[in-house]
Amino acid sequence: MNPTPTDHSRAPEPGTASPETASPEAASPQTPSWDRLVSTALVGTTRRTVPDLPDLPRATREGAAGLLDLVALDAVRTRAGYTAHTADPVTPDAPDTRPDVGPAANHRLDVILTTRPELLPEWLGRAARGGRRVSHVHVPDLLDRASRDSSLRPLVAPVVGERGTWLASHNTAWSFIAREPLPTDVHTDAAWKEGTSARRRRSLFALRGTDPAAARDLLAEVLPQESRSEERRALLEALAVSLGPDDEAVLDQALDDRAASVRGLALALLTRLPDSAHAHRLRAHLRAHLGRYQGPPRAVDVVDMDVPTADQLRDLALVPPKKRPEARRARWELGRVLITHAPLDTWTAFLGTDPAGVLDLAEDEQDLREALADAACLQAAPDWARAVLDHPGAGLAQLLRAGGRNREWPRTQELLAALPVGERCDRVVAALASVAAGPTTGKTDLHVLGEVLHTVDAPWTRALSDEVTRRLTGPIGTRDSRGYRFLCEAAAEHMPPEHLDLLPKEPPLEEEGPAYLRLRDTLRFRLDMHREL
Repeated sequence: MNPTPTDHSRAPEPGTASPETASPEAASPQTPSWDRLVSTALVGTTRRTVPDLPDLPRATREGAAGLLDLVALDAVRTRAGYTAHTADPVTPDAPDTRPDVGPAANHRLDVILTTRPELLPEWLGRAARGGRRVSHVHVPDLLDRASRDSSLRPLVAPVVGERGTWLASHNTAWSFIAREPLPTDVHTDAAWKEGTSARRRRSLFALRGTDPAAARDLLAEVLPQESRSEERRALLEALAVSLGPDDEAVLDQALDDRAASVRGLALALLTRLPDSAHAHRLRAHLRAHLGRYQGPPRAVDVVDMDVPTADQLRDLALVPPKKRPEARRARWELGRVLITHAPLDTWTAFLGTDPAGVLDLAEDEQDLREALADAACLQAAPDWARAVLDHPGAGLAQLLRAGGRNREWPRTQELLAALPVGERCDRVVAALASVAAGPTTGKTDLHVLGEVLHTVDAPWTRALSDEVTRRLTGPIGTRDSRGYRFLCEAAAEHMPPEHLDLLPKEPPLEEEGPAYLRLRDTLRFRLDMHREL
């Protein structure tokens, strides 16, 4: 009987190595534990116990079976490309003692993130005002969205809290969140003296909220020593909290900063101090370039700043131009900066009239009127905002009547923001009534109305909701279906959900039924959201 051939007598398969030619490296994984495993196998598990190895888990079986488990794991891990290494344990995040928003609100957040992202700012704002945080599972998604949309960052920061800051330390794409002040922040000497730039900024903001003078003193000390302009600006932003006359010295010094971004911020904050020495200097600069005439072509004018002085340039956070401006437009831009930042009472005092009277005198000067409107926005001056919004040729009623350019909607929003919320709504209702009683068709383009409603940027009064409902339930023009849908979207986002009772349950216009029903559905969704938060 012929003996059965052994494995060694067989010819190797094509593409494989024979035992005689196989590479030792291929058979022996090179890991720190491999030699100890081999040594134990040679001696035998009856004479040596299976070792505990630093880079492998503890064997779960006894004897040879446990040893073979570890050998198999080490071999597979090595073939997969594992490289032995050491690492420091990850420091856990600081505890967040605030309550979670709860299961119902977290589920609604899932729906918002998936299908209703336009409602995310409202959800975040309500959660933050309630002093609650999101579940940790939502933090990465919110940080991702905030990394793409900077307007969300101040809303996301409070609800992700310390967990968000901790995650940002492991992902540079989220590092922005570490700089956002949190309601729970507390100033400490250690954070200010030894912390990261983000932690120092938050510590300064926290101190500014409790002791503005102490924060200002710290800021004045470190600003000249900070070499990076973005850090100087980030710290200077803390003065926006509890801004007051005593902050002028630090801001005035920042007008000499070599970085335009720092100078611009200092100028913007100084503009909010109408009784400062800087404000009085701007008044003097403006008066030196004002002229009033008894007849056409101009009743009031700003003389071009052909050669601005060094003092004028400094007070406007500008640098000397390389050459004298040749075109009148270039010279006018210097004047525009002065008009925008100089206190608006300069005009009423110089011309002896109220804001509406100043705009009347500038009737034929569109550039001047627009500069005055920008000044009213920047300085958040209620009387001037009212005068601009009431202007017969460019006010709110005219926008509703004739529509507006894209750049006019942000300006309208800033003008309305200078007024109390109730007055904003009342002015929109009054402007609609003015259009309806006007000499034209008395109709407002629904798309334009939707744009105006977005600029209110606050919960509507019931009177405004009632007026919008009347527009939605009345007849529309044959070509205004797009406007109707846009108006429904604006109402869905801004109408208080408790005003849902104003809307009939059934669509008043069959052809616009889907848009109308989506509006009602969104208001019900928001009403439930408000109850949960």
